[in-house]
Amino acid sequence: MNSLELRAKWRRGEPSAWMWITLTDITVAEVVRDLGLDWVGIDTEHGAIDLQSLQSLLIGLGDVPAIVRVPGNDAFHIKRVLDMGATGVIIPHIHSAAEARQAVAACKYPPMGIRGTGPRRAGRYGHDETEYFLNANERTMVVLMMETIAAVNDIDAILQVEGVDALLFGPMDLCASMGLLPQQDHPRVLAAIRSVCDKALAVSMPLISGLPPAVGAEDGPFGIETLMEQGISILPMGTDDRFIQAGARRMLTYFRERTGD
Repeated sequence: MNSLELRAKWRRGEPSAWMWITLTDITVAEVVRDLGLDWVGIDTEHGAIDLQSLQSLLIGLGDVPAIVRVPGNDAFHIKRVLDMGATGVIIPHIHSAAEARQAVAACKYPPMGIRGTGPRRAGRYGHDETEYFLNANERTMVVLMMETIAAVNDIDAILQVEGVDALLFGPMDLCASMGLLPQQDHPRVLAAIRSVCDKALAVSMPLISGLPPAVGAEDGPFGIETLMEQGISILPMGTDDRFIQAGARRMLTYFRERTGD
């Protein structure tokens, strides 16, 4: 699935499965590549993934669309990530429509934006550079994180910013910005998320959950039924490190039950 096909699926409101990569080893990307996910989010905002590790992960993922969460709304850093061949970027801590326009501009070549030219790996080191320049603005995906109450309050203007492909909810940072940390399920937080969902759906803006659905609480505030009902149809399956933990704990429990250890 290429970026155009992925964007079209999102805009149709179809369920879309993805996961977070947080670990630095290229073999993690190789394992994830064959799972059948629609796309992968690589988290460089938190954790140890630096630019060299990021390039290795992108190589390991092959043709799987990879959207990179960058540390911040920094045009110079975003440029380097896209030059490595990322499908797009997730920009955290957006506060306003002005910051949303800044994020889009960082991802697009002139006249749409301010991105500098030099797509090393993205242009296959010169082999496909001309083709890349001709199609990059259309193919590069821009996702904004809705994780501040300021962004919630400015959502009408944010939704008018051209070039935004989806909004991704970060409920923990959202509750922090409201002085409610760690109450991400506080009624005021849930009401803020609902208000963004209602306005986004009215203009067919795709919505992404940053958290995996709560298994066993399908109708809870972050259960799959509630998320889908709100129009949040792009859902992460989890994170690589948590999958390792869950699998190991499950087998350890089985071992202890069977051996009496």
